[in-house]
Amino acid sequence: MATVVTVMNMKGGVGKTTVAMHIAGASAAYKFGATTPRRVLVIDYDPQFNLSQALLPARKYFALEAERKTVLSVLTDAQEELNPYELAVPGNERPPTVTSLAARVLSYGSIGHLDIVPSTLDLMYVALGDHEHSAKPMENRFKKFIAECRTCYDLILIDCHPAGSIFTKTSLRNSDHVLIPVLPQKYAVRGVGLMAAFIDAKKQGASGPKPHILFNRVPRKGVSREERSIRAEAKFSSLCLAHTLKKYSAFTEPENGSGFVWESSKPYSTEAFNNLTAVTKEFLIRIGVANP
Repeated sequence: MATVVTVMNMKGGVGKTTVAMHIAGASAAYKFGATTPRRVLVIDYDPQFNLSQALLPARKYFALEAERKTVLSVLTDAQEELNPYELAVPGNERPPTVTSLAARVLSYGSIGHLDIVPSTLDLMYVALGDHEHSAKPMENRFKKFIAECRTCYDLILIDCHPAGSIFTKTSLRNSDHVLIPVLPQKYAVRGVGLMAAFIDAKKQGASGPKPHILFNRVPRKGVSREERSIRAEAKFSSLCLAHTLKKYSAFTEPENGSGFVWESSKPYSTEAFNNLTAVTKEFLIRIGVANP
């Protein structure tokens, strides 16, 4: 049964997509205490569809979009023409199967692999539409879809856009954990506090996803004042990963499904790879997907 993680921050520009794709790829490719690599699924739940563009060749992506094999089909029945002002209520609450939507990105040996359910700019119509009568069916469809995904994978990462919407609501309510990438910049403490409050507001009852803070693009040497400040906060200290993702050019986003850090020939790519595997191992141990 898969563990589900939402990757998000209410503040944009923190590198959440880069974090999601590299941790997903490393989780599928390397053991980190497990007997085999993992079956990993990433769901691009952002209308900007940056994750989809990075992991899929353009021709393959546009073919999938033309066949409506995107996360939009999870929320609502396929429409010939989408109207941003009159969002149609789904005709039923039975979403398509994950096998009908997921596209293979990478394979590692006979077991480990990375799949993606791509996004589409048309997802923005859902964000703009009137949800007064259509939200509940979409919420139920997404819940059923994630429940099926759990039976097919070991780890699911949802790359969610940085705004309060039906996307963040459904993602958080169906996740076990939230990975919050944070840049050590001015007002970072305030941003983390807002994110923690938002997660708490979206949980159902007493249960809710557990947050984890990952400092991203930090200097390769030393610790910034902003990072020290967040780690010093009693309510945040236990949420912070001990390891941080350093600022390496090798972490530039892949294109067309290639260009991961372990494939990079850029300067300090070996150091970047070791950095990524240390972060990934710690995070997988934290969420119970790998053994210490």
